[in-house]
Amino acid sequence: MRTLTIKLLYGLLVASILGLTQCKPSPRLSNQDVDSTVTQLDSLGQSILEGGGVVGFSIAIMKGTDTVYNRGFGFTDTTRTQPVTNSTRFKLASISKLIGSTLVMKLVEEGKLSLDQTLLELLPDYPNPEQAKKITLAHMISHTSGLPEYATEIDSTYVRTGVNPSKQDFYTFFKESDLIFEPGSNYSYCNSGFLLMGMIVERISKQRLQQEFDRVINKPAGMDLRLIEEAATLPDMSPYWEKKGDRFIPYPHWTWIKGDGGLTATSIELAHFPKQWSTGRFIDLASFQEMIKPRVLTDGIETGYGLGVRNGEFFGEKIIGHTGGHKSTYAIMVYFPERDTTFVVFINTDNTATSARKIFGQFAATYLGYTINPEAIPKQPLNKAVDYLGTYKGYDAKIEESIEIKMGEDGQLSYCMGDTCYPMTHMGDHKFWIEKWPYDLVTFEVNDMGQALALKEYYTGFYALLRKRLIQPN
Repeated sequence: MRTLTIKLLYGLLVASILGLTQCKPSPRLSNQDVDSTVTQLDSLGQSILEGGGVVGFSIAIMKGTDTVYNRGFGFTDTTRTQPVTNSTRFKLASISKLIGSTLVMKLVEEGKLSLDQTLLELLPDYPNPEQAKKITLAHMISHTSGLPEYATEIDSTYVRTGVNPSKQDFYTFFKESDLIFEPGSNYSYCNSGFLLMGMIVERISKQRLQQEFDRVINKPAGMDLRLIEEAATLPDMSPYWEKKGDRFIPYPHWTWIKGDGGLTATSIELAHFPKQWSTGRFIDLASFQEMIKPRVLTDGIETGYGLGVRNGEFFGEKIIGHTGGHKSTYAIMVYFPERDTTFVVFINTDNTATSARKIFGQFAATYLGYTINPEAIPKQPLNKAVDYLGTYKGYDAKIEESIEIKMGEDGQLSYCMGDTCYPMTHMGDHKFWIEKWPYDLVTFEVNDMGQALALKEYYTGFYALLRKRLIQPN
């Protein structure tokens, strides 16, 4: 998504954290069981809507190529005259990064691109050639380029002036900005690499970005993913709203956004994507595996992000996909490879605690048959031989840059932001649960000497942030 809020309240629901009871994948359900599940999901959706946090939302669940569930809740307007239907189109936001990276892999297969090509080779007019010769295409689509976040400046200028930014506006920003770290040495979620990715695809393919989406995605699969510049005036495109107190304020479509967040679709249409993406419809299976593989930094530390893909786990099961949003998460696509099951949630409301992450968590837990029993948390004793203590720094501008891991007098570790500390419960395998954020997970990367090198934070299952230990052990 374009930015992350300071510690999302909703994160990972995993068996190793909350003492979960799992219903194993079952044989084909009877009609009565299906009806019962649909009734539960309908009731859950209505309850979420009645909570007042969103104007409207849409949910799709697919098992393989079968539609398991698809519903719209609420409205596209605050006068409540236009209901959300299964045909309502929403913004993918940063889920577009995953789709765009799929275009890149197709061009790599066709011999038109290489992941090792530099930004200078791909965009010879890039205004900062000394930086551009160090940054590769792989860096740009894995958030390891070190590029500064353009959105912090360009977005605010657009909000102030209402004038769409030009290519020259972006180039002026990059020319005047330093890298925040050496390419490949760290991870920072950043829209800039994907903005440039869109420019690169258009230059190399000699086609508009929408034409490449049509060629690689829409035509092979019979889909209709549309960039917002084309979809904004379509009758089925939902308006967007920002929640401010008890009011919902109209939020305009940013039609200039492309590679880093510009696509739109219905929930059920997007839910068709993961199955076809993972089985060779759009790109070869080898390219798919390359996309989902977490990138490894120059110091050997592994991130939880591939090429346009978030990795993670939910209730202990592997998931891949992406999230999207602005002030809060309003789009999420989650694929369970082992179950061959996809969840898509879109909402048309920003800046709300009733985020797409939260809705996904509730619907997935209900559909997959998990229950939460916090009293049964399987706590593990802390291994005193492992050194976790120290200060850890991340690079996301919207999250506290540095946190400290401290040891209390009771021998329990704490996650500290400034003077405020939260006890951490060890769940084994260097994983910790923090009661303040009951659905989130913190994992440590530890070397052979038992010394922590970095920590990774997971929100609602998906990898979100890497923080490296400032003083690395010898």
